[in-house]
Amino acid sequence: MSTYDPKQVLSDYAQGNITPEMAIGHSLQHIAKLYEAQAAARSEWRTEIDALKKHVNLVQATVDRLKALIDKARTKQKPQPSPSQRKPDQP
Repeated sequence: MSTYDPKQVLSDYAQGNITPEMAIGHSLQHIAKLYEAQAAARSEWRTEIDALKKHVNLVQATVDRLKALIDKARTKQKPQPSPSQRKPDQP
């Protein structure tokens, strides 16, 4: 179903080229097309949002694994004496 441009419908109605019923019919068709376009856009957005959420979860899981690996490596390191605890070098 094709629709007329809303500005053209209003212009045709104002010039008396179409009846009020025709103008309303064309307007309703245009509104229906807008609803279809809106629903399609929401579906696309939902798909994209779901994909982004999956990606964020994957990145977060990777960060968590790396953090655990770093924490494990730090606990295995021997504690290094701080500079104030070091013995002065003897000549």
